[in-house]
Amino acid sequence: MKRFVLFCLTLCVTLVLHAQDVPYSKYLNFSSEEFKENHFKYDEETNTWSLRKKNGLRIAANVLAILADGVEDVRPSSKDYAIAIQMGKENQASFVKVKFYSDETYHKLLTFLKDNGKDLVETSSGKLIKHQAFCDDYSLELNMETHNITRTSSQTSWGVVDSKARKTIDQSYNEYQFFIHTDVQPWSPYLDRKAAKQAKRDAKGKKKKSVDDLM
Repeated sequence: MKRFVLFCLTLCVTLVLHAQDVPYSKYLNFSSEEFKENHFKYDEETNTWSLRKKNGLRIAANVLAILADGVEDVRPSSKDYAIAIQMGKENQASFVKVKFYSDETYHKLLTFLKDNGKDLVETSSGKLIKHQAFCDDYSLELNMETHNITRTSSQTSWGVVDSKARKTIDQSYNEYQFFIHTDVQPWSPYLDRKAAKQAKRDAKGKKKKSVDDLM
């Protein structure tokens, strides 16, 4: 009886952990066929699979905005996103990078990190707020960066310019990035050439030391 109860508890814990899989981690195990089926594009030079989405309605709205008051909305849509999976050698994924603009998605990911992450660390610098944690065998990173943009317009209805009608428009927005890092080193022909070029510069003593190198 005790063994049966222990088995049930173990099964329940396993199901809970399965239900709390790291968001977007499924792409780490995608095959080439699965990427293609999900409309990802492969870049042989950088050895990455990527998927991007832009809101077409925002583009159309900007055309009307320019005609109306001369100011287009440069803020990305909350529905825009870009996902990139950097591969390593032997067709293994090195990391996943997700860039998005949805406040709701950010709070979902932040809640996941706080509920499931280990050794959660929060740091901030200027307009950037970063959360880092470990979960399963992954290193996770969630960033929020604020872009402060203010624009002015002297245009009134349908293209008529009036300096007295000058107005200031706030178009600030937040950009979010979520990373899942594995222990697989990234690899690509581009990274190989970059490393070889840097090695030559180092050998010639041309590398300029950064402030971190001088610590």
